[in-house]
Amino acid sequence: MASRPLPVPDMGAGVHTAGAPAHTFTSTTNIANSTFISVLLFCALSVSHYVLREPSPYDLAVIAIAGVAFVFGMRIPAGVALPFGLLSLVLLGYMIGGTNARYIDLSITFMQTSTFLTLTFVFFTSVVAASPDKALRAIWGGYLVAGMSAAMLGIGAYLNVIPGGEILLGAGRAKALFEDPNVYGPFLVAPTLYAVWRMTTRSAAATVFFWGPIATILALGLFLSFSRGAWIHLLVSAGVFALLTSMAPQARGQRGRIVLILILLGVMLTMAIAWALTIPEIRDLLGDRLGLQSYDTREGGRFSGQLAALKMAMTNPFGIGPNNWGMLAGQDTHNIYLNVFVGGGFISLVGLVGAFAITMVRGWRYALNGPRRGVFIVAYATLAGLFGEAIIIDVNHWRHMYVLMGIVWGLMLALPPAQDAKQP
Repeated sequence: MASRPLPVPDMGAGVHTAGAPAHTFTSTTNIANSTFISVLLFCALSVSHYVLREPSPYDLAVIAIAGVAFVFGMRIPAGVALPFGLLSLVLLGYMIGGTNARYIDLSITFMQTSTFLTLTFVFFTSVVAASPDKALRAIWGGYLVAGMSAAMLGIGAYLNVIPGGEILLGAGRAKALFEDPNVYGPFLVAPTLYAVWRMTTRSAAATVFFWGPIATILALGLFLSFSRGAWIHLLVSAGVFALLTSMAPQARGQRGRIVLILILLGVMLTMAIAWALTIPEIRDLLGDRLGLQSYDTREGGRFSGQLAALKMAMTNPFGIGPNNWGMLAGQDTHNIYLNVFVGGGFISLVGLVGAFAITMVRGWRYALNGPRRGVFIVAYATLAGLFGEAIIIDVNHWRHMYVLMGIVWGLMLALPPAQDAKQP
């Protein structure tokens, strides 16, 4: 007996908005909606906190999952062409700028990583668009495991309760299995907001005894990174999250609950930080990190170095090749927009700013009116803070940025949920 084809959404219609007509179903295989892919996604995100070497286990896992998914019929939604095209402009600018590169090998290596991460954005967009509810449960579940693992490693190492924890610290600051505390800290923003969002959707018992402690551990781990950028990132993202959550139609009756939850979380986090500050080393380091550092303001420091990079970019409108300025100047730009500008010229800068801007503009509309807006707001708010933090740090190769962009675009391109569908 011939079997009936399984329904799979045709994503060629582009961005779906509430009230738009339903997509047609044409494909015979929905690999993205399978438990197999969900398990693989969960496993890949669960190890995303280990990036001491490249390729990382996460990189290899994503390559394998994407290969399986696309071979067995997962489609790329047509609507991803716009953000992918803009990110491709960044790569094009790098290629042109690379013709002027003094350190060709560094440019090639940087280009390879940038190209791979851009393709991971396409993959995550595709898998979320094809199977939003199942994919998001796997992605956020794995990300939460990775975040908790990183936070506990960072806290344990800082408190000297993990033998041989020196590898988990950098310059006296928690970094877990990241190369830099300034990457470890921002990595924890998204799972922290996710835990807070769960507190608004779960019972009081689950909020107090499960999600509340998780959010507190994640925030304490972030605090111990002593990354000023990560602290600002969390504050900005939390502000955007609170604003959009309170504006969402289904949340208007829950504003009192949201306020109580934020107060509860604030109390728990304050108590955790107050306890941490009883340790003299933490107290001294906090006082030091709250002020401007000598490498920010001294001659030849961060700010003067950025001015020199801007002058170089203006005199080389097609760029000097990616990953070359740091070698020429002896320090990086610590600003993704300037980093892209000096490496790939105006072409790369237009592509990057365009990709970020279109993500924020379209995402804002979806956060107010689109389906699945709760879990969407978590990713969107995190990106808003991340794009702001990018002014003071290079985020080009932060893997979680491309995952979050994939979630945002995947949800904007996905079918609306069935009325009885279980939300991620």
